[in-house]
Amino acid sequence: MLHFLRRLKQYQDWIEKDEPAVMWISGLHIPGSYLTALVQTTCRRRKWPLDKSTQYTVVTKSINPADFKKKPEDGCYITGLYLEGAGWDL
Repeated sequence: MLHFLRRLKQYQDWIEKDEPAVMWISGLHIPGSYLTALVQTTCRRRKWPLDKSTQYTVVTKSINPADFKKKPEDGCYITGLYLEGAGWDL
């Protein structure tokens, strides 16, 4: 129930305010669609060919979503990724 309420809050804030500075990707129903939309939006804005574009990931040093006050111009900050059978060395 906690995840449902957190997901509901993320969607309500997104509707009422704006896209969050840090997206809780685990709370999206279809995270791949959101990431695809980011690529499409960036390609449209920059007039890049969609078929020659790709996604890439940069890991930040901060693990606190509150450290990110606004979303980047292109792409997004995300939280909610999990490793199975491994650990992350900060």
